[in-house]
Amino acid sequence: MAYSNITSASNAQNANIPLGLLIQIAFSNGIRNQISTDYRDYEMVKRAKVANSLARELRFMFQTSLGPAAIQYANPGTPSRAFPGSQNVSLQEYAAVLKEMDSTIEVDYAVFDRARKNPEKYGDPIQIEVESKLSAAKRRLAADLYGDGTGVLGTISSATTSGSSAVITLSTSGRGHVGLFEFDDLLVSYTAGGSAASPTVSGGTFSAWKVLSKNRDTNQVTLQAVSSSGAALTITGYTPTAGDVLYRFGQPTKNINLSSISDYGTVSEVMAGLESLAAWDGRVIHGITMSGATAATRYDAGGNPLDVKHIQKLMSAVKLAVGQDRYRWKMLTMAPESHNTLIESRETDRRFQTIDDNKRGVKFFAYVHGNDVLECNESEFCPQNKIYCLPETKGGEKVLEFHGSDFETVKGQDMTDFHLKVDGGYRNSMVSYLNAKGVLICKHPASIGVIDGFTNS
Repeated sequence: MAYSNITSASNAQNANIPLGLLIQIAFSNGIRNQISTDYRDYEMVKRAKVANSLARELRFMFQTSLGPAAIQYANPGTPSRAFPGSQNVSLQEYAAVLKEMDSTIEVDYAVFDRARKNPEKYGDPIQIEVESKLSAAKRRLAADLYGDGTGVLGTISSATTSGSSAVITLSTSGRGHVGLFEFDDLLVSYTAGGSAASPTVSGGTFSAWKVLSKNRDTNQVTLQAVSSSGAALTITGYTPTAGDVLYRFGQPTKNINLSSISDYGTVSEVMAGLESLAAWDGRVIHGITMSGATAATRYDAGGNPLDVKHIQKLMSAVKLAVGQDRYRWKMLTMAPESHNTLIESRETDRRFQTIDDNKRGVKFFAYVHGNDVLECNESEFCPQNKIYCLPETKGGEKVLEFHGSDFETVKGQDMTDFHLKVDGGYRNSMVSYLNAKGVLICKHPASIGVIDGFTNS
C-alpha cells in the first residue's frame, strides 16, 4: 500500500499523505507543561505547621488587657487613703474549625494497566497526572493563604462578550484579584447578595465559566461559557452588575450574602487567610473581632505610589503596638508589581541590602529596620495593593500557625492508591483521591503589619 487515507484537518489540500512522510515524523521526548507549578507560598504554610492530632476544631486564648486601671497614683499626705479598685486582665477563648481539601486523580484503565506492567514505557501519563494534581492542590492552598475565607476569586467591575468568551475587568477595591485565577479552572458568578448570575446562551445549557487567560497589567480575565460536558457555548446576553463575584465551580457554599458575614472562619468551606487574619476593619474571624488590641497593624498609604517610607512607618507602628524585642520580623511578602517598585528604591536607599544565602543558593534584597532584616519576597497570590510583614518570636515560636495535615492518598481496604471508578456501575477508569485537613490561625494579629492603599508605578 503506497498511500495512507488519513485526512489532515489542518492541511485539507493534502487529503492523501504519502506513507513515507508519516514514517519520518519524530516525536520529542517528554511532555512540556505550559502552566506554572510554583507553590512557594505553600512552603510558607508548611513552615507554619504545628504538629498535633487532628480534631474538629482548635481552641486558643487571647489576653487583651493588663488591667491598667488597677494602677493609680495616691496622695501620700492623705490618711486612710484607699488603694485603687482591682481590674482583672481580659481573657477570651476562641475556636477555629478545621477545613478539608480533596482532590481526585482519574486515568484510563488501559493506561494504568500498561504502566503497572511496564512503568518505564507507560508511566509518564500517570506520573504527570499525579504530580499535576499535587501541584494544583498546593497552589490552591498557597492562594488561600491570602484569601478572606469566602472563596471569592475576584469582584467584577465590567464585562464585554464576543462569541463564547467574556473579558472580565476586575475591581481593584473588591474581594479577590487576578492572581487567584488558574488556567482552565471552572467558575460561577454570583451577586454580592448570594444569587446566581448566569449568562444567556444559545444551543445548550450554561454550566460554568472556564478560565482562558488572565492579564495582571489590565486586571482582566478572559472566561469561556461552557456546558456540563465542556463544550463552548455562544453568549447571547450577559451584563453583570458591578460588584458581582466569581467563585470556583465546586465550592459547596456560594450563596453568601457578602454584606452580612457573621464569622469569616465559618462562612464557607474555604480556609481563611491573611485577608481576614490580618484585618483591622472590625470583621470577625474565629470569633475574634478584628479591631482594637486584636487587630492587625495597618499603614494606609492614602492612594500614593508605594514608597520606602511606608515600610519604615509601618515597622515603627508595629513595634509600638507589640514591643521592640518580643518578635523578629524577617519577611515582607508582596505582589511582583510591588517588588518591582521597591527594586528602584533599592538603588538609592541604604536601608535596603542585597543578601546572598549560600545555604539556599538564592540572592535577594532586604529592608533593614533596627535589628530586623526583612526579606522582600514576591508572590503571585498576594494582592497588588497590599504588603504583609510577617514576624516570628525570638525562640522560634510561630505567630501564624497551620494546624493540619499534608496531602495524603486515601487508601482502600487493600491499601492501594488507585481503585476502579464506581459511577452507577464500575467504569473503565482508575481513580485515586488526595485529602488534607487544616486551619490557619494567627496568635497575635497586631504583630503582623499591613501596608495597603498604595499604587505601583
